Amino acid sequence: MSCVFLDTDLSERDYAAIAAAIDQAGFTAVEARAIFKDEVAPAFAANLRSVAGEWAGWPDDFVRERVLAKRGSLVAKALNRLFDRDVLSQEWGKIAACLGDYP
Repeated sequence: MSCVFLDTDLSERDYAAIAAAIDQAGFTAVEARAIFKDEVAPAFAANLRSVAGEWAGWPDDFVRERVLAKRGSLVAKALNRLFDRDVLSQEWGKIAACLGDYP
C-alpha cells in the first residue's frame, strides 16, 4: 500500500495489484483499511507533500521498518490528521473497489 504515497499516478492495474496483495496476505477489507489508515498513511503521507517525491518505490524492508517505527507515534498520527483526508479516502476507495469482500 505504500506505493499510493509515491509521486506517480497509479493505474487501475496498480490498484488491482494492491488489492491482490491484500487478498494474498489474508486480510479482510476492514483489516486492510485499518492498516492503510493507521499504519501506512502515518508513515508515508508526508511524502505526498514533498515536491520531489520518491518515484521508484521503497524496498520492502524499508517499508516494514518505517511503518513499525512510526506505529503509535503521536507525531506521525498528527501529521496524518493534518494531511488531506479526502486524498486518503479517494485512494482507499480505489483499492477497496478491487477487493472482493468490500462491503
